[in-house]
Amino acid sequence: MSIRDQEMRDTWEASFEEQIARGAYNTAPVEALVRSVSYYLRDRYEADRLRDLHFAELGCGAGPNLVWLAQKGIKVSGVDISPTALGLARESLERSGLSERVGELVEGSVTDVALPDASLDGALESCVFQHLNREDREAAFREVDRLIRPGGVFVGHMLEQGHTVFQQHLAEQLADDAGTLQLDDGGSRFYLTNIGLSHFFTSEEVRSLLPGWSLVEPCLSQYELPPSEARKRGYDRYLQSMLVVYAIK
Repeated sequence: MSIRDQEMRDTWEASFEEQIARGAYNTAPVEALVRSVSYYLRDRYEADRLRDLHFAELGCGAGPNLVWLAQKGIKVSGVDISPTALGLARESLERSGLSERVGELVEGSVTDVALPDASLDGALESCVFQHLNREDREAAFREVDRLIRPGGVFVGHMLEQGHTVFQQHLAEQLADDAGTLQLDDGGSRFYLTNIGLSHFFTSEEVRSLLPGWSLVEPCLSQYELPPSEARKRGYDRYLQSMLVVYAIK
């Protein structure tokens, strides 16, 4: 494991340990992913064909998105750099009686995924690629391109530059990586403002990272947190600004 991967592993191990202690890790699938994957499936497949599909989540965390996919009959694989997260995902799938729908749960980086070329009908990521430096982001998107079969789908969920945190720290963008901040407010690792490197994408950037795909549609999704929750993060007003990326190879 490279030094950079080890540092990333340590960051997310610490985050998941805190999330477990607080009972705060995700146990429900991400609505933006559910909606976009559902569009793809209902346009192309009858329900009895879903068992022929193989989807993977790159940065699967505790696995709620994998559970949702497996409940539909889809074979699922997960990749995460945190062994603690993978343990949670495995437990969740087993507890839901879905072990037979699991392909592989792989400990490792999303920049070098131990799955064969063109082995997936779909790949998901949610709030993972945004925490990679430029070299690794580009590598992660290359892995998406390598793994997905022609006609397959990629759905991503990532920070966008209208986000309150980005707008408050515009002057602090890294000189060699526009759109990227190094965030460390000394608070909880559960919050974005103390997770370290965070990249805020633009639609044009996402399109450039999937060249040659037949369709790349980054959809802007924005909503404000309740004031009480915003104040926990040190803000009077907190706008979540995300890109929901729907892409067909």
